[in-house]
Amino acid sequence: MNDDNGKSCFEANAELGATSNVSNDCSDGAVWSLNKFRKKKVIVAEMVTHRYAEEYKMCHKHRGLALIFSHELFNKRGLASKPETSVDTKNLERVLKHLDFHVTIHKDLHYKEVMKVIASAVAQNHREHDCILVALLTHGDNGVVYAKDKLYELDAIWEAFSADKCPSLAGKPKIFIIQACRGKRRDPGHIRQSVRHTETDSDSSCNYKIPKYADFLIAFCTVPQYCSWSNSVQGSWFIHSLCDELEAHGRRLDMLNLLTFVAQRVANCESSDEQHKQITCTMSTLTRILRFGDSLRDRL
Repeated sequence: MNDDNGKSCFEANAELGATSNVSNDCSDGAVWSLNKFRKKKVIVAEMVTHRYAEEYKMCHKHRGLALIFSHELFNKRGLASKPETSVDTKNLERVLKHLDFHVTIHKDLHYKEVMKVIASAVAQNHREHDCILVALLTHGDNGVVYAKDKLYELDAIWEAFSADKCPSLAGKPKIFIIQACRGKRRDPGHIRQSVRHTETDSDSSCNYKIPKYADFLIAFCTVPQYCSWSNSVQGSWFIHSLCDELEAHGRRLDMLNLLTFVAQRVANCESSDEQHKQITCTMSTLTRILRFGDSLRDRL
């Protein structure tokens, strides 16, 4: 599902057309060509995966970066702290390390600090990486999230990794995990008998053209306009369920199927006070099956 606030970045795919004057000075990911008649940039990716391969190639030297932005404390008056964020952070760190990600945790950063970390990641050479993952654990509303000091638009995060801005990740999965409310509405759900007691809150080297917003996977904890829920001991429903599924099936299942089972887990949770419900939401422009597969140690 798309956010209602403005035009989504996924509606702005690069125009695919005839090209000329192809530049080959890009060592990996994508090279640019300029249509001299339309004056439009078109991405031509030097893919390590066959153009019509069913799965993303997940056997590079490194799995890739996993950036966890962990927000527990906020400067804004009236914005409550999020103690469950520390639980979510520990769970995500453990599971992502098990899946061979290089995990870095960025705690309670101001907006400019968040964007500095993102810019640093974009500037890196990801040629030997399978993918990248960014997790945001914070307060939010529809289309926006909080840094420690201010509210900012989510598009600023994933647009930074578009193929034109981060060519070494062109054609590779870019995964975003968003644990933040997307509104204030609450889902009352249906009456149930059992209640969980919780709290609120080969031709592989050939070049071909790709849209600059292809290969994105964004997993939201809830649908637009609705709030999310958490447990002070186990963390948020979404991150707890996601970590359970990744731990049990992260190497076997592809990510879209896995996120379906995460949605099932979250849908079966209930708040203890008014029996509120929650359902996750996934946005995907993946062009292949995304499966983490064997560990790096097993490849050697």
